[in-house]
Amino acid sequence: MLQPPVDSPRRPLSIMTTATSASAQDKSGVTWSKSVNEENAWEDLILTLDGGGIRGYASLLILQRLMHEIAECEKRLQDEEGPVANSQRRTFNEDELLPCHYFDYIYGTSTGGLISVLLARLRMTVPQCLELYRAVGNDLFGHRRNILPLATKYHHKPLEKAVQRIVKQYCKHHGDSCNGNDWHPWNVDEDAKDEGGSSSSSTDGQTERICQSICLTATHSGQISEAYLLRTYDHRYDPDIAPPWVTPYNTGADKLRIWQVTRATSAAPFFFKMLEADFGGTRGKIGFKDGGIRENNPSYAAYTEHLSLRGEDHEPAILLSVGTGRPDTQHDGFAAVWPGPFGKVPLVKKWSEKIAVFKNVLIKYTEGENRHKTMQTIARGEHRWYKRLNVDKGLEDMPLDSWEKGLWKNPHTGETKQVSGGKTLSKMETVTKTYLDRDEVNKSVHEYAPPKVMLQQVAERLVRHRRMREATKQEDLRRWQTHMGQWLTGSLKEEDTMIVVEERKGSKP
Repeated sequence: MLQPPVDSPRRPLSIMTTATSASAQDKSGVTWSKSVNEENAWEDLILTLDGGGIRGYASLLILQRLMHEIAECEKRLQDEEGPVANSQRRTFNEDELLPCHYFDYIYGTSTGGLISVLLARLRMTVPQCLELYRAVGNDLFGHRRNILPLATKYHHKPLEKAVQRIVKQYCKHHGDSCNGNDWHPWNVDEDAKDEGGSSSSSTDGQTERICQSICLTATHSGQISEAYLLRTYDHRYDPDIAPPWVTPYNTGADKLRIWQVTRATSAAPFFFKMLEADFGGTRGKIGFKDGGIRENNPSYAAYTEHLSLRGEDHEPAILLSVGTGRPDTQHDGFAAVWPGPFGKVPLVKKWSEKIAVFKNVLIKYTEGENRHKTMQTIARGEHRWYKRLNVDKGLEDMPLDSWEKGLWKNPHTGETKQVSGGKTLSKMETVTKTYLDRDEVNKSVHEYAPPKVMLQQVAERLVRHRRMREATKQEDLRRWQTHMGQWLTGSLKEEDTMIVVEERKGSKP
């Protein structure tokens, strides 16, 4: 049986105390952001996304600013250092840039899992995700199913249908013939009769270096809930590579459809019904719940997966963790029972205690700061390969399912009007912008630089990796073509030797 993830790192002393490189000595992060060369060009670039219900919209707003900084950095380096040799790329539109061209792995829990699927598995732009998020928010939280306390509040069918609709629109394999039932793992035999089981990715090179999506969910066995990873790639623990102290999650890539994976990772108790998948054979039915039960912040899961693939001598090139807003920690993460004399009435006291427990659970679901502290310890700060961006003020009291009608400004038309969810969206946009524009350091959360500076450093590091990968693509042409998604539609063949520059139009890969 898998062991639950530890709350503190168990690392060899030699690893914890080694920090001799120039970038490790530079606490400003400037040296680190520029230290990319041919040897480390293909080191792992990882993005992780917390859970938090509708507050995942704030995560997307942070990523939108990141793509802006990436576009600015691409233009600046092109002017300063010239275009990459033999590259036909000359323009960089921030609204068309794909995060999957800058990250190798995107992990997500709950709402972060949904976003990871959109960005990595469906290879969408951030503006496309924001638009869909606004529509899905109304589908999910605009129509409450049940008002009874502790009862399942929302129907899960709207989420399933919404994801199937999105898959059909943005599918890279089947074009107009897609029915929205694509598998989540990249390599699945679609003609196979069995519906369950674990998919073993082939080693044909078509997906081994493509951006991977990993959703953290939870399974229930007896009295124990365990963190469980739903991957687009087949993962096996090699004892000759994986350090013995890493957290052993499940192996393989479960044969689930994309809509099933998004349901599994976001099936928060009291909000949505648990997903049950029948894998047949000895596995039988498995119930999946919201991964926030175990790890709302999947950054440590991503780190241990990286070590199990590369070994403990290889740090990630970058691990960017994005949250959905810092929680209210005034009561150490616990909500109080209804105060005052009225709360002593037996019936009121009974229900207020249940509501307090419910609130406590929700606080824990959306709390990602403990994992952040663990990662800070492992990385010895945030000035090198580990970064955390999380709105520090303004979202602590926003419920997971907040969807209040109010004024909202359409970014496409510039028109401001009353819309469903408008107040919720406007608040997230305002507080996220305030956070990202902040010039000073928030010492209470041990920042080494303001969020805007961290974003600029992350962008520079990502752009330098992309440029170095393209500059050295002839060393392994297929690896580059795979990373850029040029094999997805079958337009490239094994014998192709020319680089086909991928153009972004509509939903093309």
